[in-house]
Amino acid sequence: MRPNNKRPEGVLSNIITYICFESISLSVTKLVKLIYLADVYHWQMFGRRLTNIPFIRWFHGAWAPEIDKVLEELYAEGILKEQIVETTKGFKASVPTPRVPKTIIRLPETAVEILDIVLADWGDKNTDEVVKFTKKTLPFLNTAFGEEIDFSHTDPIKEYAKCKGISEEEAATLDIISDQTLLENIRQGEEDLKKGRLLTHKEVFET
Repeated sequence: MRPNNKRPEGVLSNIITYICFESISLSVTKLVKLIYLADVYHWQMFGRRLTNIPFIRWFHGAWAPEIDKVLEELYAEGILKEQIVETTKGFKASVPTPRVPKTIIRLPETAVEILDIVLADWGDKNTDEVVKFTKKTLPFLNTAFGEEIDFSHTDPIKEYAKCKGISEEEAATLDIISDQTLLENIRQGEEDLKKGRLLTHKEVFET
């Protein structure tokens, strides 16, 4: 095979390529969910998203049409190739895999850090497990079906305040501090976040 000197262009192309090179088995559905989780993780850790693409709350979790478009471009450029495989349930699945031995990835340090955390948490999980988890994340839960997901809905204090109909100050100083179990859950959430794990809305608030 002749060497391919083409490189992925743009943040999303580089993210997709990085995940495809670092994953052993990856369906397109799982790829979409991993990118969504990378945005959620990045928002919680750095206060901003990793990508700027719109995600929609859809039947099988977060969905972003832009990912399909960029995947097709990467196939056309010869960086990735599409394989069709049969799942254990007998369905056909599209699996994007590298077409070249290696390529140059250009991403900020924080992006690689987040992607590595997401892959450590979810890279070895099957598609169903990843989909199930994404449906429990705060941004997904706080978005109506068919609407664009607002990633700012990741702050437990803000979401608790909305849930109880109180101000954020009250949520932070009264309800949460007075509820030791909830306080412990939030503290645990902060520790888990440092390790790359996200607490769900249910784990934090349904005590």
